[in-house]
Amino acid sequence: MQIVADQIDDLKTDRKDIMPALPMVFRMVPILFYGALAFLVVIGSLAFWNMRVATQKRDAIKQRITSLQTEIATTKTDRAALEAKIREATDLEGWVLASMPLQPLIVAIVRSMDPQSSIVDLKLERDTETPSQLRLGLRLNTNSDQQLEDTLEVIRRMNYREFSPTQTRVRGDLDYRASLLWQNPHAKAPTPAERSQEIVQP
Repeated sequence: MQIVADQIDDLKTDRKDIMPALPMVFRMVPILFYGALAFLVVIGSLAFWNMRVATQKRDAIKQRITSLQTEIATTKTDRAALEAKIREATDLEGWVLASMPLQPLIVAIVRSMDPQSSIVDLKLERDTETPSQLRLGLRLNTNSDQQLEDTLEVIRRMNYREFSPTQTRVRGDLDYRASLLWQNPHAKAPTPAERSQEIVQP
């Protein structure tokens, strides 16, 4: 038996709506969700970009630090070499200044003799390692010790100072031996504090 569609429609009863339409506030939820996703994407992109920039800056700073450390090491090496050359030049200058010709000293000693005195023997030996130090051997034929004092005064005026002197009489002659140390008159004299500090240091 066939049932006509119109008859089926007559059998259905009218139903009320199950739920009312969503309010406008709930309709904004999807918009806010997709907006939040877009915001997160933008923030994430900015954070990733800032991280890349910071990494590049960090690598550049590390390279700069490495370069500066290399320059510092090179500068220290150059400075050490320069200081070594300065020490060598200073030692050479001191050696040259100390190894002054002995002729002026010999002439001064000879001229210091008075007519009643004469030089029997005169020896001046230079120390090869310390050219400013001389070993003096002087034998005088004189009746008075004043002649020796006059000669030593002449030697002192030429910036020599005697150390460990010995004075004896040998067959009527006056034999004098000492170490002479030349002092640079233009060098700065050490202060008492510096002199005491040198004595305290081992």
